[in-house]
Amino acid sequence: MSIKTGVVVLAHGSKVRSGNEGLFKIVEMLRAMGKWDMVEACFLQLAKPGLTEAVEDIIEKGAKRVVVMPLLLFSGNHVLKDIPEEIEKEQKKFPEVEFCYAKNIGADERIAQITRERIEEAINHV
Repeated sequence: MSIKTGVVVLAHGSKVRSGNEGLFKIVEMLRAMGKWDMVEACFLQLAKPGLTEAVEDIIEKGAKRVVVMPLLLFSGNHVLKDIPEEIEKEQKKFPEVEFCYAKNIGADERIAQITRERIEEAINHV
């Protein structure tokens, strides 16, 4: 029997609602893959739900493993300090749950390819 796994996809967050919609779309795409028991969206700041709410929600639904996936491009202060500190707090509250911290997006050839496509779209649109 496998461990019930919940994925929490964490974005920065924006005061502008439309700035947060992309996260929910990506979470829906991840859910559609059917690889994990549950996938939830949350924000580091400026929007709700926060990490604490998302973690509590998936643990209430039975997750025994929580994977925190920072949907952040580069390794800045949030990736290196803020998020690990938040995960540590959650781990102390839920010692029976396994917490995993996924690597952020980072510099990746696939990001460069998407960037190239967007540049070409802009040029071709003019």
